[in-house]
Amino acid sequence: MRRYLLVSVLGLAAIWGGVSGRTWAAPLEQATSAPLPQSVQAVVNGLDAAASQKNLDSVLAFYDPEFKTGDGLTLEILRKQLPTFWQPYRDIRYRTTVNRWQQQGSDWVLDISTTIEGTGGTSDRPQNIRGNLQATQVIRNGKIIRQDITNEKTTITIGTTPPTVQLSLPQTVRTGEEFSLDAIVQEPIGNAILLGAASDQPINAQTYANPSPVKLELLSAGGIFKVGRAPQEPGGRWVSVALIRDTGMVLITQRLRVEKP
Repeated sequence: MRRYLLVSVLGLAAIWGGVSGRTWAAPLEQATSAPLPQSVQAVVNGLDAAASQKNLDSVLAFYDPEFKTGDGLTLEILRKQLPTFWQPYRDIRYRTTVNRWQQQGSDWVLDISTTIEGTGGTSDRPQNIRGNLQATQVIRNGKIIRQDITNEKTTITIGTTPPTVQLSLPQTVRTGEEFSLDAIVQEPIGNAILLGAASDQPINAQTYANPSPVKLELLSAGGIFKVGRAPQEPGGRWVSVALIRDTGMVLITQRLRVEKP
């Protein structure tokens, strides 16, 4: 089960490169929303097209050979994990919008929003994915050299009638701060059995490559309600929930940024 929760977010983070709480790129203080130069826009469009075609070699060609993020994502991890993520989906589509951009010397710093949508599974057990992220991306000489993901959320549904879930979770917390996670099933549960689980783990090379298992529990209420406390060290974390009933399941992963006060 944890594999689903990991690869859901990996499909976005791998394509766009997740980074920890610090921002590598300089702030977009003089950013513009004018059209990008054609050569830079071609990188954005080309990566979307290659990922939508599930063309691994073409995807990797858009990254600088020394590409490595602050939380340990490398080209080698992308090479190993992306096929696993793509495999369940017959059709998958990545769409990126450049909201603002700024040239900083030889670097092009982009403020982007990316959406991913995929469909797969079988007629009696469909599987769908939808993810959204916002990030700052840096391109140099036609290659992606680094990126800082600021917001990220991915939802996978499996089955003919998966639960509809409203997730309430902050995007940012301070170190040591208490926070709440509520994942509420919108449909009446009645006498149906509802299983669920929640997990919280740091985003690093180990969790990219070796996802941890998660234990499902029988839920007595129509959702998951947890109170957590942020660690004392800043950085990015993946908070994931899974809710399962007889007609389907929903798996949601959201990035939580832990920042210093």
